[in-house]
Amino acid sequence: MLMHSGPKTLTSRPWSVLVYASLLSCIGFALGPVAYQAQEQNGLEARLESARDLGPIRFLRIIRGRDVGFSARFANRSVWVFGDTPLNSAGIDGYRWRSSTWAWISDFDAHDGLGVFHEPVDRNGTPREFLPFTDEELSYNSKHNQLDLPEAERSRWALWPGPLVVDSATGKAFVFYAKVFSRATGPFDFESVGESIALWERPERSPLRSQLRTRAGETTLLFPKGDAPLGSGALRAGDWLYSYGCQQQGMTFACIVGRARFAEVLKREAWRFFAGNDHWSEDWHAAVTVMSAAPMLSVHWNNRLGRFLAVYSTPLVNTIEIRTAPRPEGPWSTGRVVITGLAPMSEKTWDYCGMAHAELARDNGRVEYITYCRDTGFLSSEIRLVQVTFK
Repeated sequence: MLMHSGPKTLTSRPWSVLVYASLLSCIGFALGPVAYQAQEQNGLEARLESARDLGPIRFLRIIRGRDVGFSARFANRSVWVFGDTPLNSAGIDGYRWRSSTWAWISDFDAHDGLGVFHEPVDRNGTPREFLPFTDEELSYNSKHNQLDLPEAERSRWALWPGPLVVDSATGKAFVFYAKVFSRATGPFDFESVGESIALWERPERSPLRSQLRTRAGETTLLFPKGDAPLGSGALRAGDWLYSYGCQQQGMTFACIVGRARFAEVLKREAWRFFAGNDHWSEDWHAAVTVMSAAPMLSVHWNNRLGRFLAVYSTPLVNTIEIRTAPRPEGPWSTGRVVITGLAPMSEKTWDYCGMAHAELARDNGRVEYITYCRDTGFLSSEIRLVQVTFK
């Protein structure tokens, strides 16, 4: 994800080519080598009948592109959250960039594509920031993220959203996010200071970033730098919220999983991490790798398959893979490619952020809807929708 450019010009950096590197830094940098749980011998419990491309999702014309796209059924709508969103014109704040945005649609029938999303916008018709900045963060950005400053002195705080999970007992949603410090001196000159979870009460309003720590420093972060880097994917299973953290190991992304009861999600001491052999540990360093996936993935229960279904983009390749498992912690099947995406415009980029949208599934899960992000030009991209049908 990219550096905010300021009120008059867009950043000149290539967009999608940075995404995996960005997510490596903001999600996986803190996770050292972990033991691998040999769980991937069981076969995939899914047979593919067809995959049909439904084209790009339509957004407001002011939006040049956006990525991520995690979604959930929230307040009887399909609600989506997005990462960096470059714009064709400035908002009332003078900027043509948002580090996070959101939108929703009420039509859950996606067999012929999705209609136009409702976008929360400002008086200029520009999408609003989804994750709210603190007064301190806003003050810092207003002083240090200006084009009249030398490049070496420009920097900003960014908030990048991850998966959202709805608590069926309260109707409220939890949204994972990373807090990132980004500098203008290079496309990879940024670092995550940690991950956290925001409480979202209503789709029409921004979520609440609570003060979760009493000590000085990053008080809004549930998992500060050096702690468990969760937020690659998340799901609800019974009374539990599960979240995956995936880091790079060679050319693959090794994923651990943690969980907490919904009533205690915002309490760090409530989180436990799967350490293998049906054991959940308080120490995240004891976590074992449950599968290899990607920096972003979706996981949900599929009634048709009778299994949990994981969906993710194959790292550095224009394909999307799936895995199945009887439990969120596995054992997970080997991965299988189900979609070959449309190649990006540039040969130096690749499709990414593949994920399923469980709220759109039809026929008891026989038909699933999967999206991926595709670069279409300078600071422009699209999110394409694919209908996948199982036998």
